[in-house]
Amino acid sequence: MITPIEYLNNWSSINQAGGGSDSNARSLKPFPSKEVPPNSVRATFKFSREDIKKLRKRILSQLDKVSDKKDTEAIHLSSFAITLSYALVCLVKARGLKSDEKIKFGIAADCRARVDPPIPTNYFGNCVLLYVAVLAGSAMQDDGFVFVAQKVSEVIKGIEKAALEGAKEKVKKLMAIEPAAIPVGVAGSARFEVYGVDFGWGRPKNVEVTSIDRTGAVSMAESKSESGGVEIGLVLKKEVMEIFENLFVSGLKHV
Repeated sequence: MITPIEYLNNWSSINQAGGGSDSNARSLKPFPSKEVPPNSVRATFKFSREDIKKLRKRILSQLDKVSDKKDTEAIHLSSFAITLSYALVCLVKARGLKSDEKIKFGIAADCRARVDPPIPTNYFGNCVLLYVAVLAGSAMQDDGFVFVAQKVSEVIKGIEKAALEGAKEKVKKLMAIEPAAIPVGVAGSARFEVYGVDFGWGRPKNVEVTSIDRTGAVSMAESKSESGGVEIGLVLKKEVMEIFENLFVSGLKHV
């Protein structure tokens, strides 16, 4: 069990390490609000159901060449895992990360059904934990997509096995300062069905996550135009976005 004081102690240590002026360990002073980087642009990219099918086939065919059948069957290849892996590879390449540079990506998981005994779905509290992993610039290699897909699969399968096991250590690791690693989170999920929401004036024509302007996260939602498709959103500097777009589009054409 993680107690509130453990969260507060970790938060306090980050605040002070990040330049917070309040030395009071009980302080809940928030981080300074991040500004939107200059010359930033927002874009939405779409995966069709056929795109995801082809990417899954590509991963499995590559794994068949380097792994045994057991490893191939064990990898987690949901639409979430596939689209996130592809986006991360394009992002690493677009940013031009060197082999010794790193990206730290995080996945938020709903742990209500993953604890024993399960917590009811109507529980009105916080039972979400963020799981992280680090990718090096080696993801720019030719087989980087398969490598990243394996990493993402490991994180997801780790959640399924024991959601809150070692939670204290996970929180400490999550909140640790890693200035050398570029943080990339995931905002949303294709399972949220945001395009099916109707507040009385019809379903939305377009959904965007505004927080990614400052967090650098990748937003995700189900496709608004096709069942089984996925759309992602990013905010990047214009020149980086242009590279990302070229990589994203050309990669799907030749998958």
